Amino acid sequence: MGGWVVPTAYLMGAGWYFAICVIAGIVFGSWLDGQTGLKPMFTIIGVILGLALSILGGYSLLKPFWLRLNNDSLGKGK
Repeated sequence: MGGWVVPTAYLMGAGWYFAICVIAGIVFGSWLDGQTGLKPMFTIIGVILGLALSILGGYSLLKPFWLRLNNDSLGKGK
């Protein structure tokens, strides 16, 4: 197999992480809205928190990938 399999799997895992964070924020916020009767408030807060968590966690997930990719491309240029 080519050298594309590992990076593809790594990026797919990061994509799933982003999706799960946002969807979990929506589901939990919607559930809290149903419990409290404050219809859009907790859903919006859940979306914002899910996005923030996905950005912070995604950065820490992808930082080693970016560094490795950058180092590999620098080594090939020499």
